[in-house]
Amino acid sequence: MKELWRQSSFRWYWLGVFLSGLGNQFGWMALTWFVMNKTGSSAAMGGVVLAYNIPAVLVGLVAGVLLDRFDRRKLIMLDNVLRGLIFFALVVLLQMEGTPLWLVYVLIVIAGMLSPLSSAGAQTLLPRLVIDKSLLVKANGLMESQWQITYLFGPAVAGVLIAWIGAANVLVVDAISFFLCAFCFARLKPAAGSGSFAVGRMDEKEAEGVQGKAAESGGGTGVVAIGPFLRSLAADIRTGYRYLLGRRRLLWLVLFTFFFNMAYGPVEVGLPLYAKNDLDGGAVSLGLLWSAMAAGALLGSILFSAVTWKIPTGVTLAAIIGLWGITTLPLALFTRIDVAMLAMGLAGLSFSPYNILYRSHLQKHVPEELLGRVLTSVRTITGTGMPAGAAAAGWLIPVCGVQGLFGAASVVCAATGLLAFMALRRLDEPELLPVQQGGEEALHAVGQHRIEQ
Repeated sequence: MKELWRQSSFRWYWLGVFLSGLGNQFGWMALTWFVMNKTGSSAAMGGVVLAYNIPAVLVGLVAGVLLDRFDRRKLIMLDNVLRGLIFFALVVLLQMEGTPLWLVYVLIVIAGMLSPLSSAGAQTLLPRLVIDKSLLVKANGLMESQWQITYLFGPAVAGVLIAWIGAANVLVVDAISFFLCAFCFARLKPAAGSGSFAVGRMDEKEAEGVQGKAAESGGGTGVVAIGPFLRSLAADIRTGYRYLLGRRRLLWLVLFTFFFNMAYGPVEVGLPLYAKNDLDGGAVSLGLLWSAMAAGALLGSILFSAVTWKIPTGVTLAAIIGLWGITTLPLALFTRIDVAMLAMGLAGLSFSPYNILYRSHLQKHVPEELLGRVLTSVRTITGTGMPAGAAAAGWLIPVCGVQGLFGAASVVCAATGLLAFMALRRLDEPELLPVQQGGEEALHAVGQHRIEQ
């Protein structure tokens, strides 16, 4: 771990992501609180969340293409500067009388569309900062610990600040955090031997060819036609999916991650009802349960980062899936707050290494020139797991009750862990692939050479 902290670029990277993550916790709590007080509508508050997250998912694939075509560091800096300006504009708009809510939504949608440049971009950038690739797991462990810290303390600090200086000023703090993050990323330098932060750029002949075809399509006017650009964009997006579908073990990893995320959905939906109806503790019990889980996850990520893990990645990931089912089973069997807190703490402790190993595996095995597109393609699959699980939970709770749902989800998750063990136990071994031939079906993208298998 000391090797990572000795690298100045990693320190700037860690600080930039930390400031951005903490600012996001402040900003979202302040924004939803501000809109709620301004409109008095819970629907308007929910609309804020949807207006930010849905565009982020839809635009994620395009962001992946941009991250593979252009300098990732500069794209992250651009995103943070623009979102900082947007949040400053939101502060002004929300304090003006008669501001239409749709205008606030428009700004939030734009911010959501920009966000994948940083959320996916930070993950694609990390391998270029770590000199020793064997340290990627520890680097991702440190980043996971950081996320747990902001998740654990961010909302509480934000609540204090909102009561002390007001929601508008907390939004200003969030806007400033974006600019600070951009400054930190401006200080980054790639690790020795990693080149620049730009990957897969066009050489001069390729650029001339693309421009020539675009000019011909534009009738020789010299104006770049939109048609060739959209076709190249679609080809780049398909490249990420083709890479994923052509690798059986990687595809299994993504599918089991989807099911693992789906197993979290019942907890997200059922825990508030469990705290209110079964524990008779209301919001206080709910807060204790989430805090226990966050504390367990923080401890787990710190401990995991401090050791050298030698158990195969696939076996570990399968065990984590199974452990989630086992550790959440007490929620189905007991209605005591101490038992429930212990269960949530152990659940957080057990699942925290999953993201560390999962991200490290992708960063190690996906070619850097494809990393942006593959990660965003993967997110369109795994990112739907939790909403799907939450939707299923909403349908099942009236049928089997909250504790019945927890019990069923635990058993299914433990069984999924056993299936994952059989499918992922050889995940670390090289996978034999057919040689890609030239033509339309080969992995390719405008501005990049074909990947040799």
